[in-house]
Amino acid sequence: MLSVGERAERRNQLGASEIYKIMNFDTQQAQDLWELKLGFIDYDELENDSITAGNILEEDCLDYYEKVNNTELIRNERIEHKRIKGLVVSLDARESSTSIPVENKVINEVVWNEWKAKRSFNCIYNGERYNIPKNYYSQLQTQISVLNVSKGILNVNTLTDEEVQDPINVTITDIHNKQIEIVRNDFEIEEIENRARYMLHCIKYKKRPSEKEYLETNLF
Repeated sequence: MLSVGERAERRNQLGASEIYKIMNFDTQQAQDLWELKLGFIDYDELENDSITAGNILEEDCLDYYEKVNNTELIRNERIEHKRIKGLVVSLDARESSTSIPVENKVINEVVWNEWKAKRSFNCIYNGERYNIPKNYYSQLQTQISVLNVSKGILNVNTLTDEEVQDPINVTITDIHNKQIEIVRNDFEIEEIENRARYMLHCIKYKKRPSEKEYLETNLF
């Protein structure tokens, strides 16, 4: 949960987990985000069993990643984009030797199976095609952009229904852990960066964002 100070600081910033909301400025979620940044509405903390399990297991999941990859992770950093002031990523971790971001997720195994692609896909894991949620994909691409690296890792850990209810007694193993490589997508990153610039401009000048204006001005 964010402190009052952290919330105030982030009103003038865009985070990687918020980027998916601005991929169309006419959507309600984009408008709500703008109102949130200007203080017209307040933060709404999300809570569910998977989020709670993720908070409890995050360190164990990252410890497991370090162990199986024989690498050291730097954890819990906030890093601002070198060229876009106000675009900031909050990292679960990054590899100390490569700066590759590692975004940790804990989900129900039922959800994991729903990610298996029927048609379009945005990643491959163990030879199978998956379509990970757009918010996770945009989040990783933003982290890749800010860190200026060639890929990121979505460190997915799947739990059974019983484990979701009792995460404190879960020991992370290869049964739970799936490390999905997300390769850099320069086309996606260019759009993310341009949209972030425009949204930050709208926040700074207290100007409601518009998809039509964004597309027509072509200034960002």
